[in-house]
Amino acid sequence: MRARPSRLLLVLAAGMIAAARAGAQTPAAPPAPAAPPAATPVPPKPIPTPSAQALKEGKELFAKFVQALGGVEKARKVHDVWTRGLVTAKTPEGEMSMDVQTSMVFPDRISQQVDAPFGRMAMVATPSGAFIVGPNAVQDLPPGMKEELLRQVRRIPLLLAQKIDDPKLVVAAAGTEKIGDVSARILDLSYEGASVRWYLDPTTWRILRSSHTSVGPQGEAVIVSEYSDYKIVDGYPVAFHLEVATNGQKDQTLALEECKINPGVEPKLFEKPVMPTPAPAAAPTPGAPKP
Repeated sequence: MRARPSRLLLVLAAGMIAAARAGAQTPAAPPAPAAPPAATPVPPKPIPTPSAQALKEGKELFAKFVQALGGVEKARKVHDVWTRGLVTAKTPEGEMSMDVQTSMVFPDRISQQVDAPFGRMAMVATPSGAFIVGPNAVQDLPPGMKEELLRQVRRIPLLLAQKIDDPKLVVAAAGTEKIGDVSARILDLSYEGASVRWYLDPTTWRILRSSHTSVGPQGEAVIVSEYSDYKIVDGYPVAFHLEVATNGQKDQTLALEECKINPGVEPKLFEKPVMPTPAPAAAPTPGAPKP
């Protein structure tokens, strides 16, 4: 493993981005249905261009979702979120269980620390750059990985709720779909290059399921997340259990243990560290015996 630190770090970064899809979830997720479907959900069909009626209805449904959170002013009071939990994920190195801590500062900063069997890793993305820190190295992430991480932040429900009046946010109704015993209302949302589909409980106006297309080292993949075990944190519902499927195959599970709203995030968390370099060997003393 030490012989190929650059390649290994990039492989681990890809796996951490996958974990981020689960670990970076924030408030505004809903109670899951009592009887979740037995089969893995089929990836959604490509989203068509919405009609004027779909946009009008989508705006109305989204307003109900925001109101169910307590209104836009309440949503806008949240500026950073911290979570800690256990992610079990299938990675190129095999299945791993990892303790994951995720810090997000809205609208465009994410830091994730992973304690895996091979040691501690940290991955950071901000508008100015992205990098991964391993036990003995720091490596910049490719622009594609950086952008995918930042899109994860822009898909966060609570952040989108803050953007209800932003003309860059496009929301369209897309029909209904049965999830357990619930006829979920479907919303397609797009904001600054990040798109996501929500399946809403029309009684609580909370999300039962989300799906989006993610771009990684293996190309595009459809990510479907199912939410359950909801708890109220500072007045917001937070999913403490997520089941994630990639291209129809379940490959990640997140069990949250802690979530904190507005805990305050140290700016240094997003600064690229400078790894120490070995001190030069002392010059041999003239006339000293050779070892």
